[in-house]
Amino acid sequence: RARGNHGERLKQWYQRRVRGLPASMFLIVTAAILGAASAATVICTDYGKDLGGGGGSFDGYYVKPVPTNCRIQHRGNFSPQFRIQNPMSDCRGGWRKWRNKCYHEHGGDHPWREGEQMCNRDQAHIWQPNDREEYQWVEQNVMRHNTWYWLGTICNSEGQNTNIAAFFTASGEDMRQIQQRLNARMHPGHHINNHSHPCMMSHRNNNSWRWQYHH
Repeated sequence: RARGNHGERLKQWYQRRVRGLPASMFLIVTAAILGAASAATVICTDYGKDLGGGGGSFDGYYVKPVPTNCRIQHRGNFSPQFRIQNPMSDCRGGWRKWRNKCYHEHGGDHPWREGEQMCNRDQAHIWQPNDREEYQWVEQNVMRHNTWYWLGTICNSEGQNTNIAAFFTASGEDMRQIQQRLNARMHPGHHINNHSHPCMMSHRNNNSWRWQYHH
């Protein structure tokens, strides 16, 4: 019986501890809980600067492949190695087009691995914004919910740190070039590594998390 009441006692303890916290501390606790959930909404893009990838040519894609030692530890040591083989000839129904790229939101919250695999089935990857203009267009025209969205970044060539230019992307794009245009950073206290915190997310319509990312 004591074990059966453990969950309720834990809930009551948490409520007592949080009740008196100042607003700033409550937000930190809430953000930590959201991060621990390890699930967010997914935007897929075919990464086709010329729709269809220029007849099989992916200019700028797969130039910096994800290393095989990049593993999502808590999702079966998954390593994203998929490459688009049959690019879209045009944006399908439900996909939005901008600058010759196709975008689509998969509703609901998904772990990063499952989100990337959903995109792969559509011959796409989890979206990684290339600049702020693209992010803002997607935010207002593709994103449908004021919630957390996964980004296409995965793992870190420098171990554990906050240097976004050192990150990899599922599409194999070079974050050193992207970061020059995007000028984003990790939120204070957040970092990326190659196993326990390899992914990051942003939050729609939230200036605190639009250009400062959550791991």
